[in-house]
Amino acid sequence: MLLATKFDVSRVQSKGGLIAVGSFRYNCYLADGLIGNRADGSFLDEYDYVDNAQVYVLKSGDRIGGTIRLHILDRSSARSATMSAFYDILQPKILAGLTLIDGARFAVAPDLGARRLSVARQTLRIYANFAKLHDVDYGIAAVSQDRVAFYSQLYGFDQLSEPRSYGGLSKKLVLMGVDLRTSGFADRHARIS
Repeated sequence: MLLATKFDVSRVQSKGGLIAVGSFRYNCYLADGLIGNRADGSFLDEYDYVDNAQVYVLKSGDRIGGTIRLHILDRSSARSATMSAFYDILQPKILAGLTLIDGARFAVAPDLGARRLSVARQTLRIYANFAKLHDVDYGIAAVSQDRVAFYSQLYGFDQLSEPRSYGGLSKKLVLMGVDLRTSGFADRHARIS
């Protein structure tokens, strides 16, 4: 169990780092019932390797506490698992000239007990920081139906779809979105140092 209250945030930039994230995601998603057992004990996909993907981790010492994969989606680069699943909703936004941020493959260590929410919020702060740094217009996330209220109440996201099949998961996900130009989301949640 992680006991630290402060985590170091870093971008994954090595094959070894991505392998560690794949193992961490696998354990988190398996514990949450989002995937079944896999012989390789890893959960990575093609979108971890696309040019517009940036994977971040929160670590305490050598232990990962949370991770998120971020994609900037615009006319020049619009590849992500969320884009693939919700193309009909997202492509018109991109064609209208909006720049989107997609927070995907979000995972928090399942053994944190009461600290899990705090680590989840710190992980989502990476999303807010990234959105602010890149002057993004619109934020999206694909979440399970039981997380819709969390994203809506805490972050101001609106539900944009009914549940759909999504990138190798056993549960369907809902598309959530927030207009970052008017919501104040990044200003409220980003902490850029």
